[in-house]
Amino acid sequence: MVEVSLVPINGETRFVRITGVAHGGFVEFQFSIGDPTLYLEMILPSVAFEEFCAENKAVHLSAHQGRQVDDDRAKWSGGRV
Repeated sequence: MVEVSLVPINGETRFVRITGVAHGGFVEFQFSIGDPTLYLEMILPSVAFEEFCAENKAVHLSAHQGRQVDDDRAKWSGGRV
């Protein structure tokens, strides 16, 4: 039997990563809870986005952290493990 060590995820930490701004000022972003590599893609008007971030006490990912998320996704979608 293989022993697996799981790293606990802090479900209290929420992350956002802005991925674009659409016509009309809608903010396109990724939202995750606990693990920035597991996210939902969302879109909200800019005012609603600011309220959403405040209500969730969301941590904005830095450019470097965003690249790490992209690298993780590429690893799985490209077949490299």
